[in-house]
Amino acid sequence: MKKKDYFTPKEISQITNVSTRTLHYYHEIKLLIPSLVTDNGYRYYSTQDIAKLQTILFLRQLNLSLENIQNYFDKTPSEKNKILEENVSQLVQKRDQLNQMINYLDHHLKNHKNEEINMDKFDDYDIQQQYDKEAEMKYGDTKYYQAFKEQRNTLNKTDKQRTDKEISHQFNQFFDEMNTFLENGHQANDEQVYQHIKELKDILRIQVPNADNEFLECMAHLYQSDERFAKNINKGRNNNLNQFIADAIQAYLQ
Repeated sequence: MKKKDYFTPKEISQITNVSTRTLHYYHEIKLLIPSLVTDNGYRYYSTQDIAKLQTILFLRQLNLSLENIQNYFDKTPSEKNKILEENVSQLVQKRDQLNQMINYLDHHLKNHKNEEINMDKFDDYDIQQQYDKEAEMKYGDTKYYQAFKEQRNTLNKTDKQRTDKEISHQFNQFFDEMNTFLENGHQANDEQVYQHIKELKDILRIQVPNADNEFLECMAHLYQSDERFAKNINKGRNNNLNQFIADAIQAYLQ
């Protein structure tokens, strides 16, 4: 074994800034298997392994999950390019959103130096970015998230944008209807109120086809405990609407 032909995990970590713990995990899930593993368990990586790791890191920058990255290496060149094309479209969309934020910040700093910035301008962008990341981290292994990803993968960019726009419209319509119930003095356990939760379930199933009562209960918890969900739901509506909807879901499930 020539020393320059193989590298230890520590050396790989110094070269790529990837922790040895991450390298061990990639080995464990068979995403990046060292070219040489000695009888006493020492791992050594070849230059080809480093090249593959660089590809993995690049794909992670495109927000691909580890599972999708693993599948990527089994694809044909044309299939790989299709995956890259889809993710480039997402990056372009994020770039456009960032440009909008920069332009707004630049305008505010030049023209409103003595005024506090309106952070609501960034709400939709921030919420979506955080939800996307957290959803995969928290629920990536659940049957609901897998169903969501499978459903999303069947759509092209145009269909995704159209679907997202339609779902956003339906959610806002549902929130407005529930807000009307609340403003008119209805209780969450009134039958006409909690039966309205069926509409919410139908909306959720557009994104998560296998959404059931267990999933609905999880959403009730998020509406109640996640401040960002609450802020998004209550924006321009009653400040207690998120709690009202969560209570109505619980009444529906009983």
